Amino acid sequence: MKKIDFSKIYSYSKLSLFEKCPKQYYFNYLDPEIAPIKKQFLKPRDYKTKGQAVHGAITLFYHLPEPERTFENLKKCLSRAWFSELDLSQSMPLGKLGGFRDLHHERTSYVQVLIMLKKFFDVEEPNPCLFYIPTQQIKDSFCDYEEMIKPLNDHFSISGKFDRIDKLEDNTLRIIDFKTNKNESDKFQLIFYKFLAELNFQTPVRIVSFYYLNRGEIVDFDVLNTSQDQVKDQVLKKINKIQETKDFLPQKNKYCYHCDFLEICKKQQKIT
Repeated sequence: MKKIDFSKIYSYSKLSLFEKCPKQYYFNYLDPEIAPIKKQFLKPRDYKTKGQAVHGAITLFYHLPEPERTFENLKKCLSRAWFSELDLSQSMPLGKLGGFRDLHHERTSYVQVLIMLKKFFDVEEPNPCLFYIPTQQIKDSFCDYEEMIKPLNDHFSISGKFDRIDKLEDNTLRIIDFKTNKNESDKFQLIFYKFLAELNFQTPVRIVSFYYLNRGEIVDFDVLNTSQDQVKDQVLKKINKIQETKDFLPQKNKYCYHCDFLEICKKQQKIT
């Protein structure tokens, strides 16, 4: 089996991490001491647990036979998707392993996720024309990423994970991305997903849709007229910028206190 050089593969999240903070990118992917053991620095976060639970529950839901796609079964899917990335064997309640202060905090968070799933169920038809859904092995889904790797040129490749892809009536594709936060999405993410899907499936992507589950709203974007060459140029510019960077300096922002490497960064920069 051919060994994959993951250092030469770029996803949307990897590119956006560099733009958010070059230092955090360095710790994640380049630091010779920290990058190989970065999982040891992971800290449990309640929003991460909730986010993965929403995505996992929806994935499991779409693996059910069509007659079984009821809200009651969606709730059962949530219980299977409620786990800690730090200890996959831990059953509910997760407690601190899930980033929760106490049982009340976890129960409140679980109810919040149920409300998001109810909004999803109310606005989305239960039996869409599915073209692609992630693996139902939601605790070990890295295969989804590996299967989507496609070369950009002789040096670099791209990959990523899709939440769902539908086939439309005109045989073009619609990419669905589920959002659990309240932030408006990056336009570059739209065209990156379009580009990656077209490389993998050789089928035009017409629509990219963001489902803002907090507010039960679907926002569609028509991306049919964005050429692959345009997106490829943008991606390569971002990669080249990373490759040319010598000093991966920290970029202080509102996300600093959610960074798993905050204490290391403080020590290295001698800041408080």
